[in-house]
Amino acid sequence: MNKNRSIELRRAILEIENPFPKDDLIITYKDFLESRDYLCNYKFNSNVFDRLVNLALENWTTKHRINRLSLLQKIKQYFCLNKSNEYYNQIIKPSIPLKIEVRKNLFKLFWKTFEESKFIPNRQLNNVRKICNYLLINLELTSEEEEWLSCNISKSELILNRLLRYPIKSEIISKFIKENFHNDILRSRRAETISWIIDIDPSFEIDRQVLIDDFEFLNQSDLQAIQNYQEEREVNKIIEQEFGDYLSKKSYYNYSENSYQDVSNLSVSELKFSKRHYKVPTEDSTFYPINIPDFEKLRDDFYSNLSKHQMLTMIWAIGYSRQSNKMKYSLLKKYYCKETYYSLFRVCQKSKNIELLKWLLDNHSV
Repeated sequence: MNKNRSIELRRAILEIENPFPKDDLIITYKDFLESRDYLCNYKFNSNVFDRLVNLALENWTTKHRINRLSLLQKIKQYFCLNKSNEYYNQIIKPSIPLKIEVRKNLFKLFWKTFEESKFIPNRQLNNVRKICNYLLINLELTSEEEEWLSCNISKSELILNRLLRYPIKSEIISKFIKENFHNDILRSRRAETISWIIDIDPSFEIDRQVLIDDFEFLNQSDLQAIQNYQEEREVNKIIEQEFGDYLSKKSYYNYSENSYQDVSNLSVSELKFSKRHYKVPTEDSTFYPINIPDFEKLRDDFYSNLSKHQMLTMIWAIGYSRQSNKMKYSLLKKYYCKETYYSLFRVCQKSKNIELLKWLLDNHSV
C-alpha cells in the first residue's frame, strides 16, 4: 500500500473514532513528524498542545533541520479545535482555558518572530508572524507582555492589533494610549484608541479638532503614497530606457493592441491608501493600479459631516471598549439619531447588548 493511501485511511479511521490523545503523544520532533498528518483528527488535549508549543520554542534556534512553519501551522490547526467560531468583540476564547504558562509561551512565539526572526526564511516570515498572531487573539497575558506590545507598535500592524484589540482592561495599555494619543501610528485607528481612554474615563469624548488633525494627516499620507508611486514609475522608465536590452522580461496581454507584449520586469511598490471608517470618493485612472481618492470631494464631505463623524467615532469607540454592557447602554444612547442608527445597531448586535436593542426598538421612529 502506498504512503498516501495509508495516510488517507488512517485519517478516516481517526476521524470517525475521534480519540482523546495520550499526554505523551508528542514529546520529540520525531514524534511530531509521525503524528503530523493525523493530529487534527484527535480531540483537543491541552497537555499535547502545551507540548507542541514548547517543542516550537525549544527548536526555534536549533541548527538541526526542522520545518518551523509546518510545526506552527499544526499548532494553529490543533488550537482551532479548541476555539469558538465567532471573532468579534473578544468572543473567541478557548473552550478549555489555557494556563497562564501556556499563554505566555504562545506570546514568546510571537515575540520570537520579531526579535529572533533570523531563524525563519524571509519567504516564510510573514506567514509565520500571522500564525503566531492568530494564536494570541483574545488571550489574556501579563503586564510583561502588555509592556512589550506597548513599546513595539511601530514594528508591525500585527503588534498594533494585539495592543488595540487586547481583550480585557489594562492599566498599562490605557496609560500608554493616553500618553501617546496623538502618535501618528494611531490616527487611522482612532475609535479603537479612544476605547482605551473610555476604559478609565467613561465620560471622555473626542475633540473634533483631533478628528480634523487625523483627517488631514491621512490625506497627506495618501498624497505622499501617490507621489512615491509616481517617482518609482519615473525611475523605472529611465532604467528601462538606459538598460532595457539587459533587463529580464515578462509577457502580458495588451487588450487594446490585441496581442502579447514583452515589458521589462521592474517591480513597483504596491500603492496602498490609509484605512478609513468612512466612504472615500475616488477618481478613475489608467495610470494607477487602483482608483485614487478624490481629495476635493473627500474634504467637502468630511467637513460638512464633521458632527456625524464625531458621533460615529464615539459609537464604535464605546463598542470597542471593555466596559460592561450596562455602562455601554448608558453611554451609547447619547449618540443615537437617524444617521447613526445602523452603526449603533451593529455595535449592539456584536456586543449582544439586549437592553440597548430594546431601547432602539422603542425609539426607532425618533
